[in-house]
Amino acid sequence: MVAATLLAVLLALILLNIPIAFAIGITCAGYLLVSDVSLAILGQRATQGIYSYPFLSLPMFVFAGVLMERGGITRRLMRLANALIGHIAGGLAAVTVLGNALFGTLCGSAIGGTAAVGSIMIPAMKKKGYSAPFAASLQGCCGILSSLIPPSLTMVIMGVTGNLSISDLLIAGFLPGVIMALALAGVAIWISKRRGYGAGDRPPPGELTRAFVGALPPLMLPVIILGGIFGGIVTVTEAAVLAVVYALFLSSVVYKEMRLADLPDICMQVLRIAVPIQLIVAISAMFAWIVTTEQITHHFIELFGAMTTDPLAFLVLISVFMLILGTFMESNALIIILIPILMPVVQKYGISPVHFSTVFVMTLCVGAVTPPLGVTLMTAAKIAGISLAEACKSLLPFLLAMIVALAIVILVPGTSTYLPALMR
Repeated sequence: MVAATLLAVLLALILLNIPIAFAIGITCAGYLLVSDVSLAILGQRATQGIYSYPFLSLPMFVFAGVLMERGGITRRLMRLANALIGHIAGGLAAVTVLGNALFGTLCGSAIGGTAAVGSIMIPAMKKKGYSAPFAASLQGCCGILSSLIPPSLTMVIMGVTGNLSISDLLIAGFLPGVIMALALAGVAIWISKRRGYGAGDRPPPGELTRAFVGALPPLMLPVIILGGIFGGIVTVTEAAVLAVVYALFLSSVVYKEMRLADLPDICMQVLRIAVPIQLIVAISAMFAWIVTTEQITHHFIELFGAMTTDPLAFLVLISVFMLILGTFMESNALIIILIPILMPVVQKYGISPVHFSTVFVMTLCVGAVTPPLGVTLMTAAKIAGISLAEACKSLLPFLLAMIVALAIVILVPGTSTYLPALMR
């Protein structure tokens, strides 16, 4: 009864468009008042929720991503991608996919990646005759690659919320991210050929070498992050700080496209991204305490146990459920609300927490593109100068490609568990 009431109140507040942090906070405060528990518990649990050394990596990764975006890194990555495959049939569509994958190794934010790459590639595709709905749908779907390919902010939040190894989750998303990128690229090139979208210009002699040299310094960032973590040299948080220092050096000293006078504005942008996430995580710690106190997870274990005893069927069931929820609820909110409830159920089924987390994030990626929420699609539509409804006209083939990639990862757990096991 308590579980149903809590979730019903929380869902009602979210549907009323109350910010997720306040929705969780109001629900928790209501529970404390009804249960005659001191409201001081709310502050104590909230403080403990963000009193985590690994969680410091989140604002640092955001900081590094913003520095890279401001420092002209995106343009150099797009130049390399265009030099590699821009001249093939449907080349600009393939460049969009590759560019988002490359930028995902630096950014970690789906919306940030969509805005940074989309502002370059969507106008370029429209200029070459690609339809605006096609360009917006493709970019909206490709933007979510930043949520899978390390360093992913979504994986950091998943690790903190689920009490899992952040380093394992970061590397676990790499192969699924590549699979999703290949699926999107295949569909994009196929549609481009059918519609007669032309190839880009063939690069002049030496352009590939020049583009590679120009993009090599930022491409070293994921090597520094992942190499440092799995080489045992630095922790995840220390790697994030190194990423900030390296990004600042590239943007201000090597490329000289950012001045020190720009730092206050950059810091404000970082705060606008990171603080809301930290507030949600802090408040959700109280929600997780209530879930544990009321033994809500036991009810869910009994519920799913009555529905199926097969781990694969459970994963499929959860994926379908998340694909529906993800269309109208924000990804971080779903992680923070559901992971404390579902993780004990996952362990009961004997499923690898790393594999489940990767599948969970992939379903959120599909939801992040699908209306009515469709945050990345909405961002891409604004850049393309069209409505969300118009952008949806070309969305279905890309959604199907993403669902196929999700199905592959569900059926082949090694796609998410092999690299973490290899790196240990």
